Amino acid sequence: MKTQLLPLAAGALLSVATLSNAFAATPSEQWLAEARAALQARVAAAGLHDDGKTVAIRLKATADDKRYAPAVARSSGSADYDQAVRGALAGIKLPAPPIELNGRGVTFTLGAVAQGPASGSH
Repeated sequence: MKTQLLPLAAGALLSVATLSNAFAATPSEQWLAEARAALQARVAAAGLHDDGKTVAIRLKATADDKRYAPAVARSSGSADYDQAVRGALAGIKLPAPPIELNGRGVTFTLGAVAQGPASGSH
């Protein structure tokens, strides 16, 4: 039953992201929403349970077809969970970001209460 629920959860996350993308005001907001949905879906597909934890993951947005190496920007408080999330996201491919995000570090908060927008900085 657990294996049947994971694809449903990942599908639901992608559906919500698609719906939110329809209302995204800028290409950057749309890319951030799509990237967050892809990251959350990857964590869900790995079968990781956050048990109420959140972890902030930082990626450098790049326009080339490079795979991403996520880093923990803020720990969940559990080194094992942080490492499992990093492992689940290692090598993830995302679409090219809009020009204004290219080369910038972007932090995504993933987990139970991860509803806020991603943040970007140089």
